[in-house]
Amino acid sequence: MNFTKPLVMGLLTLALLCSTLAEPLKIDRTRARNLTTWKPQITKYSERHYGESTWQLMPTCIVLHYTVSKGFPWNLVRTDSFKNETPGLAVHYVIDGEKVWEILPPDVRSRGAYGINHRAINIEMVAMDADDLATKKETLDTCRKLVKHLMAVYAIDKSHIYGHEDVATMDRKVVPEVLDFVRGAPYHKIDPGKQNMKTILDGIE
Repeated sequence: MNFTKPLVMGLLTLALLCSTLAEPLKIDRTRARNLTTWKPQITKYSERHYGESTWQLMPTCIVLHYTVSKGFPWNLVRTDSFKNETPGLAVHYVIDGEKVWEILPPDVRSRGAYGINHRAINIEMVAMDADDLATKKETLDTCRKLVKHLMAVYAIDKSHIYGHEDVATMDRKVVPEVLDFVRGAPYHKIDPGKQNMKTILDGIE
């Protein structure tokens, strides 16, 4: 029996799959959090807020934000605590134009969106507000590319791409994943803006 053809076809299929899941963007990891410090702190945070004693993330959704800053948000790298609780704030990715920084790997839990850090990959786009972000076509395009890549890698459906504003409702009819055992009440967030969400999602099938 000739195994050559099935073997070649298998290798071609594998190559195609790897090509599909390969990073579509150059990722800068020079500003990443120290995982040796981060993992035990986010494990304790997860136990308090979600009843899950783990740092590991198996993402089911992606949450989009803007930074409320003109440049890179160093607080997402340097803070040790937020509101008298460790760890500090951190997301998975920060985008500015074509630049993408990875602050945390997508299989490690972040502290970027209250009520959904146990399920979400968090992405920040550098902008002062929704109107500012709307002028940053390159940033929005880069975000779309990254979101599409993450959707493919983690089998996340388009319906599970949320704005922080959606998550802040703490309404499971709006965002099924939301949960918090410390404080489950709604809170106020308006990022990244409805029009910016539409701009990003309209380019995703």
